[in-house]
This record gives sequence, C-alpha cells and structure tokens, in this order.
Amino acid sequence: MSSYYPTMKMATSFSDEKDDMYNVHGHMGNISRAAILESLRRILSSRQASKTEHPVNIADYGTADGQASLSLVNEMIDVIQTDLGKEQAIVVYYNDQPMNDFNRLSKVIQGNRQDSGLTVDNHVYSVIVPMTMFEQCLPDNSLDLAISSAATHYLSKQVCQIKNGVFIDEADDIEQCLMKEQAKADWRSFVISRGRELKPDSFLITTNSSSDENDDVTLLVDGGFPCLGSIISDMAREGVVSQEEYLATNLHCHYLRKLADFEEPFTSALPEVRELGLELVSVKTTKHYPRHPTFDIVNKDEAEKLEYSRTIVASIYPWMHHVLYGGLSVSRTEDEKQTIIDQFFTRFQTYAFNHSDHKPYVICTKVVMKKNSHVMNNE
Repeated sequence: MSSYYPTMKMATSFSDEKDDMYNVHGHMGNISRAAILESLRRILSSRQASKTEHPVNIADYGTADGQASLSLVNEMIDVIQTDLGKEQAIVVYYNDQPMNDFNRLSKVIQGNRQDSGLTVDNHVYSVIVPMTMFEQCLPDNSLDLAISSAATHYLSKQVCQIKNGVFIDEADDIEQCLMKEQAKADWRSFVISRGRELKPDSFLITTNSSSDENDDVTLLVDGGFPCLGSIISDMAREGVVSQEEYLATNLHCHYLRKLADFEEPFTSALPEVRELGLELVSVKTTKHYPRHPTFDIVNKDEAEKLEYSRTIVASIYPWMHHVLYGGLSVSRTEDEKQTIIDQFFTRFQTYAFNHSDHKPYVICTKVVMKKNSHVMNNE
C-alpha cells in the first residue's frame, strides 16, 4: 500500500513560550489511560501465571515525535517493572511512516530536551519502526499491547483534490465520498494488521478523532477547522500565496467518523477479523474539554486573551505547519516558506484572540480491541 498520510513535521512552536506536541494530543492519549493500564495489568497477570521470560512488547502507532505518549509509556514501564520486576525485558516500538521526523523522536526518547525522556535502563529497549501503520509492521503474534492516539484519521493515500477548501468539512459530496471510502478501507487495514501482530489475549487501544451522533465535531477554535481554510483563502486572494498553492494545501484526513464506522470491521463479518479471533471489547465517543487556566474564564482581560490565543495556536501548530509547508511551491526558498507560515499563524492567533470566549473541545472515539486465544488453540 502506498503511503500518503503526511509527515508529522513537528516544528518548534510558533511561540517559544509554548511546547507543541503535548499540548496538541497529550490530552487525547490521557482519555484512554485507564483502559490502557487496565488492559496492561490483565496481560501482566496472565504472564505472572505462565512465568514466561519473553520481553513485554508494546507499540505506539502514528507516534509522530513521541511526546504525546511519553508520560503514558513511562507509566506503563513502571507498572511492568513493579509487577514483573526491574529485570523484566521491555521493548517499546515507535511506529510512524518513513518520512516522519525520527531525529526529533529520538531526541524525545533520549530526553535531550527540557523534559526527561523515556525511562530506559539495561532492560528497556526502544525500537523505531518506519512503516505505514495501515500495513503489518511487526511479526505475527509478537505484541502484548498496541496503542494509538489521534493518528488513524489520516488517509493512507490522496484520493481527491479538495477544490474549495482545505479540510473534509469543506469538500463537496463527491470528494467526501471518496475520502470516506478510503478511510473505511484504511481502518479495516489498521485493525487487521494490528490483529496479526497481537499475541493471543492481547489488546489494541486507540483514541481516534471523530464526530458524534449529533454531528458535533472537534472545535479547538470558534468556527472549527474551516476558519483555518478561510485564512489561507484570504492569503490567496491577497496574493500572499498563489491559487495553485492554496489548492495544494489540502489535509487528507477523515475526522468525521462516527461510532458505527469504528465498529464496521467487526459488524461486517470480515473473514480476517473472524479468523484472527478479534473482538471489539468497547467503543465509546466522548466530548473532551482540554484543560488550561484561561479556558474557563468567561470575561478575559487582555493578558488572558493573549495567553488563550497562544495556547490555541500551540494546539494546532505542529500538524498545521506541515499542511501549509506541503502546499507551498518548491520554487520558494525556506525563508519565504517560513515567512508565509508565520504570517498564517499570526493571523490565526489574532482570530483566536478575538474569539477567546470559545471553550475548546475535542470529539474522540475510544476503541478497545482484544485478540482471543481460542483461535490459536484450535490451530
């Protein structure tokens, strides 16, 4: 399968006062924290009974720079070492597409930033897996636990050109249909690939960008993602970017899935799902309000509005930087590209400042899948 879903070019944040990736997706990973730790303890309890000496293998799919899952992975390592002993071998697989910025990921793991990195000792190993998450990335029956946060909404390949916008919300009916069909195929591939990799009685837990049954979608800023597209449209009308660059600035993602879309591989009786013994343990859609001191203030003063707008910019900068960068002409110099990108985020920060009464929220769907052991026992 050819890979489209974009390189998460985690550039340093627009404002030096804000970290980027943790502010973006850290809260989404935390939504699945309880389910992940519960599944992990069930796995460890089984291992204690069987007294196996094999490593505990966990994997983070669509990890980007690894910052979003870092604290959770460290907590998982602590639980494993507490239950199985400090000498228990642990392997953490970090997956993203081959064009991901793995240098940045490596720095996060090593802790070569202000924050500490992965809890690594003589018995904890980190492995980078540069492959598309929509195909099998690891050997059959090799994983104890797989996690993924805010990654599966990316499409594996570009299936259309959104002619009148940047996001799927702005696509016409034909464009949306093509994107939704590709997203359906991608989710099936993701589930089946993880099913092959999981050991019997092991789990996959994902937190996925979605919509809900009321058609509510993530609104990090008043007006949602289309307001970002309108800023780019304004810049094209003013000649800051060309019409060709505006059209090339497409984000090929399907973040409008509903609960039934995540259930589909299990409800449609796919033979691979049945043969692998995959079970949908739970699926739940929630509206989540990220925490920040300024979000709950009703009547903000100028300083609070500025802090609010900086935080909103930090919440989209890492991935939106890539979207903008990818749309700009290759004939532009790097300085020209960065100047245009900075102008976009200056405009966006002004917009967020002027709409600081909006309380940001995300809509996401948590999926827990288990691979049952009876299939293996019958072989």
